[in-house]
Amino acid sequence: MIEAVIFDLDGTLYVGGTAVPGAVKKLEELRSQGTKVLFLTNSASRNREGVALKLSSMGYTAHKEEVYCGSYLLARYIAEKHPGKKVFVVGDKGMSDELDEAGVETVEKGADIVAAGLDHAFTYEKISKALNELRKGAIFIASNTDPTYPTEKGDMPGAGAIVGSIECASGIKPHVIGKPNCYALDLIKKNCNLRNDEIMMVGDRLDTDIEFAKKCGIKSALVFSGDCKEKDIGETVPDYVFRSVAELTLPSGP
Repeated sequence: MIEAVIFDLDGTLYVGGTAVPGAVKKLEELRSQGTKVLFLTNSASRNREGVALKLSSMGYTAHKEEVYCGSYLLARYIAEKHPGKKVFVVGDKGMSDELDEAGVETVEKGADIVAAGLDHAFTYEKISKALNELRKGAIFIASNTDPTYPTEKGDMPGAGAIVGSIECASGIKPHVIGKPNCYALDLIKKNCNLRNDEIMMVGDRLDTDIEFAKKCGIKSALVFSGDCKEKDIGETVPDYVFRSVAELTLPSGP
């Protein structure tokens, strides 16, 4: 039986700054039935509090502790796997905020790690600094490599465009923390005392959301409110398909 539903954000619960019609009501319905609602996004532009505030501004009930965003996952991973290491950040403020909260030191030079994600102030100078740190032996970690993200005006370049430029210059592939990496699920199961068979992932992307569910061994539901449409379904097949979160129904059996 499904005890918790993990929702992707961009293209699943909202597009840009607009909630998907009927999605707010659906999440409240799930909560009223005792289902745990969690939020998982590869985006590292905001910290957990910022993501919760954005969701709240659109009418969703959202608490910091329910949010697993790219910035938080990256900061937790570095703090756990590379304690005491210094980080050069290529990313928005949310990434730096989560690294600070996790007790990770950020520096402009002499870094042990180059951490990269979506950076709205990305410059040639930042590529150069990242390249220099990597050439000196720093390891390369990325929040995600999503090529785009949906907005009301159409798709915009995602973190993959930033990370890809650094990879191209350095010749070094990053270790990617976000979906479809299972690190987020391991953290969620530990924090919420959940088993794989109690969890469903709902998202709009086959290559991240559904692939994440398949790789990690949980149920999956694809919605068509964002990146993918029915014609796009190929080798990666979701367990369930809905036009949007508003139509989501949970399986009654195992």
